[in-house]
Amino acid sequence: MFSRLDHESKAVLFPKDWADGLKQILLNIYGERCIKDEKTFEIFGFSYPNEVLLIISYVGLDKFESPVTLFLSSDLTLKTATDKIMDTMFDSAGVFFDSYFATEESEDEIWDDYVLDWQDAEFGSDKIFYKVTRENVMLTMEANLILGDLADE
Repeated sequence: MFSRLDHESKAVLFPKDWADGLKQILLNIYGERCIKDEKTFEIFGFSYPNEVLLIISYVGLDKFESPVTLFLSSDLTLKTATDKIMDTMFDSAGVFFDSYFATEESEDEIWDDYVLDWQDAEFGSDKIFYKVTRENVMLTMEANLILGDLADE
């Protein structure tokens, strides 16, 4: 459901301590804005045999508020340096959030640069894919768990 590519095998969810570590880095960088906006980050990582997927949601402490969710994907091959591609994806997420936080939202100006379909981009020497939505990933995962479909992610 979240992935860019179709997969026959089920995703491997990245460890919680990995996600917590990335969240802490984001909070260290953007913490003042998070406090001001009453929001935080949720981090999800999924690995498939031929794709790695990083999802970062900027979510409100009020769970009824729609988040801004950045999806980042990269192809995996036997030659892929996974540490390097994950660093590239996280660096590109930093570029995105720097841009996002540079926009001061007001009643007259609201950030709305959503990209609903996967787009590709060169970041350094790596090709990554991205989209930006308002999807509440945690809510989707909870619904999938209730429906018994979580293993498909």
